[in-house]
Amino acid sequence: MTQGCCGEGLFSVHCVAITRAVCLLLAVSPVLALSLPLVPGLSADTVLTLLPTSFNLTLTGPLGSLSASKLQPHGPMSAPRLLHQELSCPLCLQLFDAPVTAECGHSFCHACLCRAAGEPGPDGAVPCPTCQAPTRPQALSTNLQLARLVEGLAQVPQGHCEEHLDPLSVYCEQDRALVCGVCASLGSHRGHRLLPAAEAHARLKTQLPQQQLQLQEAQERKEKCVAVLERQLAEVEETVRQFRAAVGEQLGRMRQFLAALEGSLEREAERVRGDAGAALRRELGALGSYLEQLRNMHGVLRDLADKPQTEFLTKYCLMTSRLQNILAESPAPARLDIQLPVISDDFKFQVWRKMFRALMPALSELTLDPGSAHPSLVLSASGRRVECSEQKAPPAGDDPRQFDKAVAVVACQLLSEGEHYWEVEVGDKPRWALGVISAQAGRRGRLHAVPSQGLWLLGLRDGKTLEAHVEAKEPRALPSRDPRLGRIGIYLSFADGVLAFYDATDPDALELLFAFRERLPGPVYPMFDVCWHDKGKNTQPLQLVAPDEQA
Repeated sequence: MTQGCCGEGLFSVHCVAITRAVCLLLAVSPVLALSLPLVPGLSADTVLTLLPTSFNLTLTGPLGSLSASKLQPHGPMSAPRLLHQELSCPLCLQLFDAPVTAECGHSFCHACLCRAAGEPGPDGAVPCPTCQAPTRPQALSTNLQLARLVEGLAQVPQGHCEEHLDPLSVYCEQDRALVCGVCASLGSHRGHRLLPAAEAHARLKTQLPQQQLQLQEAQERKEKCVAVLERQLAEVEETVRQFRAAVGEQLGRMRQFLAALEGSLEREAERVRGDAGAALRRELGALGSYLEQLRNMHGVLRDLADKPQTEFLTKYCLMTSRLQNILAESPAPARLDIQLPVISDDFKFQVWRKMFRALMPALSELTLDPGSAHPSLVLSASGRRVECSEQKAPPAGDDPRQFDKAVAVVACQLLSEGEHYWEVEVGDKPRWALGVISAQAGRRGRLHAVPSQGLWLLGLRDGKTLEAHVEAKEPRALPSRDPRLGRIGIYLSFADGVLAFYDATDPDALELLFAFRERLPGPVYPMFDVCWHDKGKNTQPLQLVAPDEQA
């Protein structure tokens, strides 16, 4: 096919739709159809190939010689109804008003397309309401051929059959169409289930509320879907915002640490350069003076060679003694002590370990709660040190916050969100347990130290076995390692669902011991299980490390 339809529009895009409408119009009213201007480039052969086989046409005039005789209608849908459908907008279901044809070939009223498409994208494109293909409504011009066909169809009196021009007085239930008496008795609707138009109007009008209800329910379902999608979109935006903020914060702390480390190393390098330079300059001065003495002695010896025998021998003995003294006084080389870190893989690893500690939250200001302590425990005045007394303790009171069987104590501070890090000096204490306890967990009686009971603990048994109190009958023994831990670091992140225990004996080299990876169900208290004194074998204290005491 050639181009040239609708001004600058492509003829190939909507030629077929126009031709089908022309054919249907020919079938319905040949005289009316022949009064329309022809589509430029549309040949008679094209029209004939698109006509239903039940129509015989001979084209005359601008299309050749034409005569139309309508045989039996083709298919269950009559030509007039099909023609009306072809010339109706799929959005408003009315005859086209200023029709435009999108690049994908679908046609709409221009106003309907602009209204249904919504806001255009950056390139001005919107999705086609029928097939979602991109189209640009503002760039489309009116499809004049479709507009003329609509004008021709509009000449048929309203409320009359487009085929027989009789009033539409009968409703065909089978085809759901309003037809005239001729169509009902002699035409394509003969033998169908038929009702008078007035009766059909009354009956169908009673069904309208049910259809409105169905439409309303469908609309509410879609509105709920839209609300869910909008909420998910907001959640995605918030998640991305939090992620970016966390990345910026963590990387900012890394950059700050590395900048401080770089400055420290730069100052150390400058100090070494200054000390080494001063020592080398001192040695250069001493060597310069010594070289001057050697040059003077060389000149004296050269002059001595021309002296008479007596003078030569006298001065030679003196010069020899002086030369030996000068050679013996040769200045020792400077001892340089240049100590700079070697930039190797080990150096990088050490920097990473230091940076890992630097990225940890600052030490939390924790103090022990005396009201929760077992009667055998003795707390320091500062509230940071606790030990088990060997003296017989009075029985526990009735306060449900107090441990009466477990020789333990909790911190005063309740933790419920964010990140926290604290350290505990355990020294050479052979038995202890550290971690957190749920604010809702009971403290009376013998405690079953597992997460399902609200306790997340790591402990040492008999001075040699490190145990994680996981969800099992017995604690899980961790891989064998040096039990002399000295100091334990505990990191808690509510957002990430992490409770991690570290060997913090070397503050610049935290080493992970164990981690619970689950979101805590609610607020928790830091817990310190001092354990029984075991007849003096386990009397060593536990001590919270204060921020100003951190090495």
